[in-house]
Amino acid sequence: MFRVVLHDPAVEKILDPIALIEDIRVTLTSDAAEAPRHGVSLGDTWYASMTSMGLGLITTKMVGVYLRNPTIGLPLVRSISAVYHQDTGEPLILYEANKATAYRTAAATALALQLLGAREGGILGIIGAGVQGRHHGLLLKEVFKPRIVLVASRTREKAESLARELGGRAVERRELLSEADIIVSATTSTTPVVEGALLRPGAIVASVGAPSPVRELDEETGKRGVCLLADTREGVLRESEDYRGFVRVVDLAEALKGEECRAGEVKVYKSVGRSLFDHAVSVQLVRKLFNYDPYKHVKRVEG
Repeated sequence: MFRVVLHDPAVEKILDPIALIEDIRVTLTSDAAEAPRHGVSLGDTWYASMTSMGLGLITTKMVGVYLRNPTIGLPLVRSISAVYHQDTGEPLILYEANKATAYRTAAATALALQLLGAREGGILGIIGAGVQGRHHGLLLKEVFKPRIVLVASRTREKAESLARELGGRAVERRELLSEADIIVSATTSTTPVVEGALLRPGAIVASVGAPSPVRELDEETGKRGVCLLADTREGVLRESEDYRGFVRVVDLAEALKGEECRAGEVKVYKSVGRSLFDHAVSVQLVRKLFNYDPYKHVKRVEG
């Protein structure tokens, strides 16, 4: 039996999204390992298991993406994670991972944007007013302190609601693409919503939509970006079409260890999710809930 069982509201109270940025960096640069994600897709549903080990812990997450759910008032992504002691297999925490997934994706994006050279005080644009759009907006606003926040969504009312929450304004997608310095695309669109021809030179784009059939980046974005920074190179090449047009794809973990992703006129990060992000959540939860510090197990891997 697990020592602690947490539902989403409890997870949200415990997690520190800003600290999670560092937890992800430490996890990715440690010797922690992850198994290949085993997923299955049928119709509008994608389901997978994600397992990782390191820093004294084992994490297994079961996650599904249900493309029809937003139209019936249910979450797009639903997941649950189990955490065990690495040496003994003792069950430690079973937690509902919907909020954790939103926060860890946003924290990983913040880390990638920092690596790509994003600066404070610019214009932040959010495409998509769902769970990921909201969590990215909240976290990136705190990290990068934009002077303006722009929100675009297929549903104008949702864009206006999120814009009010973020202290920004709702705009049309093409206006956002041409004005924003940092752009986050968090949609379920099956046709590209990021048009490379509209991006201003030096713009930084983060595409965090679901795996295929979702498609957020057009090929012109790839041609102007040249190198794509991917949360997981293997995962992006296997599960997404958004690498089309890019000359090179570099894994975020390898970039943190020194591998260069030499960009063109724009810089682009693509996320499909990886197990080590969930592991970083487990690291933080264990650190806060038990008299146990996973960081004492850190063994850094140099690039």
